Amino acid sequence: MISLISAALLSLTAADHHGHHGSHHASEAQAQSTVAADVIAVDADARTAVVRHDALTELGMGAMTMRFAVADVVDIALFEPGAALTITVVNDEGEFEIVEATAQHH
Repeated sequence: MISLISAALLSLTAADHHGHHGSHHASEAQAQSTVAADVIAVDADARTAVVRHDALTELGMGAMTMRFAVADVVDIALFEPGAALTITVVNDEGEFEIVEATAQHH
């Protein structure tokens, strides 16, 4: 998968002949990681959640508890303290954001 992302970024950069370095295309091939997570706390108004998550391998981050922004497209009602979720996280220029979330059914 990493080689596919690298190839896509190289082709985007090569296709850009206007003196730009292609970084404005990075979101099109943005790395993401999908993992299990437990909700610790939520601030629905600020659209942030503190979650304990498994390692975000594709983003180079170990398992830990941290605060994430929650994208507008994600149902914030899923983020109740104690909820077990599967989340997809992206790194958007150093800001980690949850872009997908589903409840884990046991």
